[in-house]
Amino acid sequence: MHYTLKHLRYIEAAERHQSITAAAETLLVSPSSIAAAIDHIEAQAGQPVFARVPSRGIAATHFGRKFLDEIRLLLAAQARFDDKIMNLGQMIDGTARIACFTPLAPILLPTILSDVRERYPQLRIDVMESTSEEIGGALESGEADFALCYGPVHELIYRFLPLFVGYPHAALPVSHPLASGRFVTLEQLAPEPLVVLDLEMSRRYLMDLFTGRGLKPNVVYSARSTDMMRALIAAGMCYGIFNIRPMIEQTYAKGDLVRLPLAGELDAPRVGVLTRRDTKLTPVCEAIVAACEMQAMQGAFDRAFIRPYVPQEF
Repeated sequence: MHYTLKHLRYIEAAERHQSITAAAETLLVSPSSIAAAIDHIEAQAGQPVFARVPSRGIAATHFGRKFLDEIRLLLAAQARFDDKIMNLGQMIDGTARIACFTPLAPILLPTILSDVRERYPQLRIDVMESTSEEIGGALESGEADFALCYGPVHELIYRFLPLFVGYPHAALPVSHPLASGRFVTLEQLAPEPLVVLDLEMSRRYLMDLFTGRGLKPNVVYSARSTDMMRALIAAGMCYGIFNIRPMIEQTYAKGDLVRLPLAGELDAPRVGVLTRRDTKLTPVCEAIVAACEMQAMQGAFDRAFIRPYVPQEF
């Protein structure tokens, strides 16, 4: 959906007052501006947010009530973000030290940091690309202020702010016979040559996906980076399973690849922000975490994951 915060504020006010005219008076805009915002959002959503009730104003539809709940969450997060940014003005020379799970770093960090960095280019941001095991050590020692990683986590020690779910999906050479389908199953993939990421927890997660179905994958290659994995797949040598994908189109020295959702109910880890419960973040770090939350609610990370295949019910 394409929208602005102004659209959302206008719609929220219209529902709160149950009237386009009353909302316009409160916000000091014309009723036509409120009506245009409603029309725009309803066109984007493909269904009505409000039912027009003659002589009684407007009333939210069933969809509209749920949509308004999400709008209010987003506006509340935006207000928190603004507060953090205002406070950040007093800490313009601050430093944020971020530990990030290595496969996530090049995909997420440019998006997450761009807003804060553009506002305050003098900020120092230190990024440590780390394994899952190294992230815990960095937070424990104070080497990192917070981390971007996969959950779940030890809830007595850490707080975890989920940003999105990393559904597992398959990456196949574009010429592979299975690449033309709408989805693929682990049963179809098991006998095919597989490349795995040479990180202990990543390999364990991948193996558990197959063993949970009583399958044994045909591991032929092991790579130290997701870039190498993708290059081997594009060259037609194997397939791979990922939980996240680059948000911009990639090019490869040889060939190309196709990404397909996996069918069936599979374990899908959450991607989020990890902090220690016994540590208070600096205003700089709080502003960055608030930016993460805001961007997630606005769909900034939607291109980073592929939703699972769900058969249509008729």
